[in-house]
Amino acid sequence: MRSRDARNVRVRGAALLAAAALLSWAPGAHAEADKFLVRDGQVAPGEVYTESDGAVPSTQPDQDPWDVFVEAPREKERFELPGPFSLLQTTPQVQTAIAGPTYRNQKFRTEVGAGFGYVNSKWSVPFELSFEPTYRRNKNAPANDRDFARFRTFGLADLWNRGSDWESTAVAGTVFYDAQTSSFNELNLGASVSEVIGRRLALSGNLYWGGIWPNGGQFTNAAVYSFGVSYNFGAGLRSGGFYEPHNNLYDDDDFGGFISYQILPFAELNVNAGKNQFVGVRLMMSYVLERPQAY
Repeated sequence: MRSRDARNVRVRGAALLAAAALLSWAPGAHAEADKFLVRDGQVAPGEVYTESDGAVPSTQPDQDPWDVFVEAPREKERFELPGPFSLLQTTPQVQTAIAGPTYRNQKFRTEVGAGFGYVNSKWSVPFELSFEPTYRRNKNAPANDRDFARFRTFGLADLWNRGSDWESTAVAGTVFYDAQTSSFNELNLGASVSEVIGRRLALSGNLYWGGIWPNGGQFTNAAVYSFGVSYNFGAGLRSGGFYEPHNNLYDDDDFGGFISYQILPFAELNVNAGKNQFVGVRLMMSYVLERPQAY
């Protein structure tokens, strides 16, 4: 027990140091972190939230609905890249609810809100849905252009996946809708693909069509693509970054980094930092609604 406690202290220390480094880098860097259940900044993975960190579902039954990510022995038959800590596994689950507070701070605005997510792997096509209402305040703005309500919605459905003993590939369809009172509406339709190597290294890419309807402005639409990379250090600690080249939808490029840590078997803390002094923090708390009947 003492050795496990010591290891947990070391992991938490490493996570805090990495988060501090990420936050110190942020002022030098528009990464909105728009999707509540997406860890990697703006790049959605090719799988639902409970499967997108390289975690292979555990074969051991678990009755506690708060046990979502648990420790597991190394799988000798599968190739695994090196890491300082053992990887976690997801407990058997077919319906999971996720909720938690969110915070964003950027050069010109601050947002606070809450995210709500649902993951279903019971049917033939696993999918996830998330909703995030927020309150936004613009900085250094007149009173009539300062406070706004904002609502983000994101959906992802697993379309295809394959794997071998050393890597795996997943493809998903995605949809995103963003609305801000008296300001704009935005809709994105696209796809995401992820390649995971050695269970720890994840490469992801997104391609989507996006359209923006600003109130009183001109409709804009364009294709947008982005790509990201992350590494799972084990024990629920994961970090990486993404880049979105210049495009005609936002008339800008975008980049950022993130660190996530599963602080409890049911809770994951995610910190994003990026362009225009952006910093975002989300706490994602999961609760298993239903487990497979075999368990």
